[in-house]
Parts: sequence; C-alpha cells; structure tokens
Amino acid sequence: MKLSDEDKREIIRLKEEGNSNKSIAVLYGLNIDTVKRMIRFYRIHGEEAPTKTSKRRFSADFKLEVIIRNMKGESLNSLSLEYGINNAMIISWLKRYEKDGYNGLIDKKKGRPPKMKKEETLNEMVSEDNDEVKSESADKARIKLLEKKNKELEAEVAYLKKLNALVRERKKRESKKK
Repeated sequence: MKLSDEDKREIIRLKEEGNSNKSIAVLYGLNIDTVKRMIRFYRIHGEEAPTKTSKRRFSADFKLEVIIRNMKGESLNSLSLEYGINNAMIISWLKRYEKDGYNGLIDKKKGRPPKMKKEETLNEMVSEDNDEVKSESADKARIKLLEKKNKELEAEVAYLKKLNALVRERKKRESKKK
C-alpha cells in the first residue's frame, strides 16, 4: 500500500504526540520497521521527509562515493536515509560496480537508438584505418553496412553476368549473319 503525503505527515504527527511505532504500524497496516524508517528519515530531513521525490538521476561519481562509503563500513540503511535513496538502488549500484567497475555506474541512454539514415553515418561509426569498431552499436552498424555493400556487389555481379551473356548472344547472332 502506497501512503499519500498526508498519511506520512499524520504518521509523523502521531509519533510526535507520543504514540508507539507499533500502534502506528497497526493503524496503517504497515511493518513496524517501515514506520521506524519513516520517523528516522523525517528526523534527518525535516518537513520535506514525507514528500515524494521525482525520478532523480545520479552521476557515476555520486554513485561511486556512496559505494565507497558502504565499502568502508557504513550501513546501507544509514546511507539510504542520508541521501533519501532506496536500499535496493544502492545494492544494484554495488552489483554493477563489482561486475563492470566504474563504467557500470554510468547511465545508459534510455529508449530505442535512432535509425541510421545515411551510409556516411555508418562509416563515421567505423574506423576505416584498422577496421576497429568504436562501440557495440557501431558493431551492429558495421554489420548492416557490410550487408548493404554485399547486396550491392551481388547485384552488380548479376548485372555484369547478364550483360556479358547478352553481348555473347549478340556476337553469336552477328557471326551467324555473316
């Protein structure tokens, strides 16, 4: 159950009036730990604690700072309360950092990649000097470029074969006329 901002403010007001965490949890149908966490968050951040935060994007450096503090011994709970971040988010950052290092913390672009329109754009993504590919999307672009060139060459070969056959046929007809 998601709590509204008014519910969160009411929970904090009830706690300030002296109600126990357990009675508040029962009243709202929450886990007692959720109530405790909400109260601690309010004490750290003040009146802004119950308000919802919009989807925030964190820089790779910020994520690294949080990870380093966790690795030095600070608990996930204390870090998540301090920064207003969910524990699960910090855990996912830790996993990505362990797997890919700093590069795992860099946000990937969201959404579908734009379609390539011109061959020049594909060529820009591929280094012609030593056929090195600059990125994974460039690898796919290079494959598409090579497939397109392959089709063009196959069409050219078919055209030349047909032309050669027509020329031979014409020469054969001319030699019969003589």
